[in-house]
Amino acid sequence: MTDNPDQDPIAACAEIVQKGDPDRFLATMTGAVAERKRLFPLYAFNLEIARAPFMTQEPMVAMIRLQFWRDLIEAAADGQEAPRHEVGQPVSQLVVWGDIRPAPLLRMIEAREGDAHGLSRRSVDDIRGYVRATAGALMLAAGQATGITDFEGDHDTDQALEDVGEASGLANWLMSQQALMAAGRGHVMPDEVVIATLCKAGLNALSRGQAVLDGRDNPALRSAWQAKAILRQAAKQPGLVATGGLGQSEFARRGGLLWRTMMRRW
Repeated sequence: MTDNPDQDPIAACAEIVQKGDPDRFLATMTGAVAERKRLFPLYAFNLEIARAPFMTQEPMVAMIRLQFWRDLIEAAADGQEAPRHEVGQPVSQLVVWGDIRPAPLLRMIEAREGDAHGLSRRSVDDIRGYVRATAGALMLAAGQATGITDFEGDHDTDQALEDVGEASGLANWLMSQQALMAAGRGHVMPDEVVIATLCKAGLNALSRGQAVLDGRDNPALRSAWQAKAILRQAAKQPGLVATGGLGQSEFARRGGLLWRTMMRRW
């Protein structure tokens, strides 16, 4: 990661997201400028902590990287902005200013600490718990950043956001199996029974989230625009999980997002 003192931090975060998480970048670009300014630092932070465990084979080195982010978020919770850092400073400002609660961000870091230690998640409950603590917590934070829920929170709304995040996260997790196997760390490819159960759980979670949040015009929610299609595809063709064949065509992917944006839906 570079730190160019002449580059606007939000622009730097947007560039990181565009390169590392292009689907969330596209979804974020459907939002208003104020929403983008909050989402890009959040998503860049998510990329930084997600990558940390896989940038080294030494768990302690990865833990040091993650501790940097833990210290930064905890300091921000106490009202202290991070010094100039292209991701750290803007994400700390979101916490200091009350745009994002620190708790979801700390949950995300804790889950990535498990990655650093190479925890193998094989059971459906373990996988769902991990996805809920990463993608679910990220969607909760994004929902606060874009005004769906406030700092104090609302139980039903917050649970719905985590449900949508879980569905999206499960779809992404299934799509990432080849990369996870290549990274090692004791990862085990899920069998067809586990895949089927995860797909059902993800679709049910998405349905619960939609029951509460449907009808909203929101770029954070639109980041989950492919979840239903991918989970249905994996349920019907579980063999695609191992071969890396999950996913929509470029036309369907972009067309689906464009339609939702034009219809002011997610």
